[in-house]
Amino acid sequence: MFALQSERQAYTEVLQHEAKKAVRLIRAFPPHAFEQRHPDCGMSARELAGAFVRHVRRVEELASGVRPESPYAEARTRGGLLLEFELAAASAHETLMRVPPFRWGEVMDAPQDLAPWRQGRRGELLWLALREMVRHSRHFARHLSEVRSGDDGAARPLPAESLPISA
Repeated sequence: MFALQSERQAYTEVLQHEAKKAVRLIRAFPPHAFEQRHPDCGMSARELAGAFVRHVRRVEELASGVRPESPYAEARTRGGLLLEFELAAASAHETLMRVPPFRWGEVMDAPQDLAPWRQGRRGELLWLALREMVRHSRHFARHLSEVRSGDDGAARPLPAESLPISA
């Protein structure tokens, strides 16, 4: 039982770290480029920021077994996206804290977007969902880096606290 409580604690700490990093990345994105589509992936920073919201909602869904309802439609402004993301992250954290330790080992169906997994232990699926959020964070950071380097022609490094962590 101790190991399962420890897993939940480790998971929530990493999730909180990733949520804070996502907020810093979104805030650092230059407002004039927030709607520009990136040529390599065809997505704008606004669309990528909205995906952060979907990632933490997936975490909450895996933790609770129920797809969370959002009181907000996906926001269009950066401020609205930040608010929606922070509320979704807080809700996911609260849901995780209510999950009894024995439920981390339960086998459940995996969401379709975690393919090729069909089923998995709840804890494993949560870690996979978090890994996808980290990958998304790296993608967003590349966009930010390219936009920053294109502002005045000189590349500017990202602040150390917003650099993606290595896998």
